[in-house]
Amino acid sequence: MDEKVILSTPLLLTDGLYRRRTISLEEAVDWVANSNPRNFCGHQTVKILGLEPSTTREACKGFSEALCLKPKGRLEFGKEYSLAEIQAVGVEFVLLTFLGE
Repeated sequence: MDEKVILSTPLLLTDGLYRRRTISLEEAVDWVANSNPRNFCGHQTVKILGLEPSTTREACKGFSEALCLKPKGRLEFGKEYSLAEIQAVGVEFVLLTFLGE
């Protein structure tokens, strides 16, 4: 499977070996620009990447790489956040790479 996705949290969706590494905002922006990922992230943190939250309830079934966005603080459910508010909370960018079974 060669699917690249954006997730709202680090999830291992299939059996196998994975590499996890934290990357910078700049690396995350470059990854999005070069990977054309499917966005499954429904929370406001994706605004920091210049994207809108996903409105689909479709479930991700697996990936070759996943960019996971972990807020560094608690986000209020249902609240619309501005980019400045998201930057104030902070976001950790985690890149998961599927290595095989």
